[in-house]
Amino acid sequence: MTISPPAKVKLTSDDAFKVLGSGIDSCDVSADIYWENESCFDYLHQMKALAVASESEVAIQFPGTDLYAMLKPYGRKGHQWIITNNDFELTLGDWLEPKPRPSAMIRIHSEALWRIGPKECVNLLREIFSKAGAKSLTIKPSRIDLCVDMTFPVSEWSVNLIPFRVTRSQYAAPHFCNALMTGLSIGKGTIAARLYDKPLEIKQKSKKIWMYDIWGIKEDIPKNLKIIRTEGQFRREVLKELGIDTIDDLFDHIEKLWGYFTQHWLKFADNPGHHHTMRRVLPWWEMIQNSFLGVQSPTPLIRCKAIHPLKKQLFAQTYGTLTSLLACSHEEQNVPIGCSAELTDLVNQFQQSTNENGKSDFELEVDLMEKRAKRARVYAKMRDVHQQRKAQGLPSNIILPHHLGQKKWDSRN
Repeated sequence: MTISPPAKVKLTSDDAFKVLGSGIDSCDVSADIYWENESCFDYLHQMKALAVASESEVAIQFPGTDLYAMLKPYGRKGHQWIITNNDFELTLGDWLEPKPRPSAMIRIHSEALWRIGPKECVNLLREIFSKAGAKSLTIKPSRIDLCVDMTFPVSEWSVNLIPFRVTRSQYAAPHFCNALMTGLSIGKGTIAARLYDKPLEIKQKSKKIWMYDIWGIKEDIPKNLKIIRTEGQFRREVLKELGIDTIDDLFDHIEKLWGYFTQHWLKFADNPGHHHTMRRVLPWWEMIQNSFLGVQSPTPLIRCKAIHPLKKQLFAQTYGTLTSLLACSHEEQNVPIGCSAELTDLVNQFQQSTNENGKSDFELEVDLMEKRAKRARVYAKMRDVHQQRKAQGLPSNIILPHHLGQKKWDSRN
């Protein structure tokens, strides 16, 4: 499996249909766990008590691991704890052996799937639970979204695609933003399909600009082209019917799952209204059928791309707040409007305000830990990728983070 970023692709008007990427974009799994003892539960009970007392989430270090995350002051649907960071959302029950209800429900976030790779994310979960005291662990897929992204001519992208579908579902609906068609939904049961304008969705909703690195292109897409994502959503019931029970079953048969989705459950074919024997699959759908690679190469540079716009946003907010703070101070001191000011005045005013409000270095450590835990990504895996790139003689332009610190974290105690 390569870990180098894709070669840059320069789109031209001739690239009417061109596959840019494929993979798992959403992954919800459940876990049945046998625990050695209740030591992990004791720690989480203690930390949840702090969260309940403060009526807010608290930063934790998952027992026995280097996973930092935030613990909510409440549970969900019979599970005692909700633990979240940038890569995972984990709901965990407080029972030592499996019950009819899964011991844990985990959502692996999209950025982690593309940045680290799905198999690597699952292996990391196994490692985390093992270090936290799990004797054995069975992971099963609950919901999987597979996708293929391809360029698509603007002239072909319209509601007129609907009659060309051949599917086992009777439901189909277009989606619009004003007069602009943004996507199509087909089916709404245990299998569902979505075709939608991915760059538009990134701009309006998800802000996942790092997808352009996955595609290997810049953000200046020609006006006569769109990038359309074809996405198949599979829930637990249909996965079991298709013989996929565990997460390893999924990875072993993922190409077959995509084949079932694009060859049996849904196709786009010519001659709408004719008998299916008289209809041929459209060439662009044949590309969709044949272009799911199954193995998803990790793209480490996503982390830097995901953090950069957040830093720009936070800087803009901080600069606006500090200038307002300085303006209030000038008003309070009757400083004439139009007097000279320097950027260092912003820093000095902030330092003065922290002193006036009694902020301490300890409070800074606490607040910083909470911010880091909330946005924590899996750094160990990133270091592994860094070493692999060096071993392969590839340029290592990954910005590696400092270690989060070795001292034990006890959250305000």
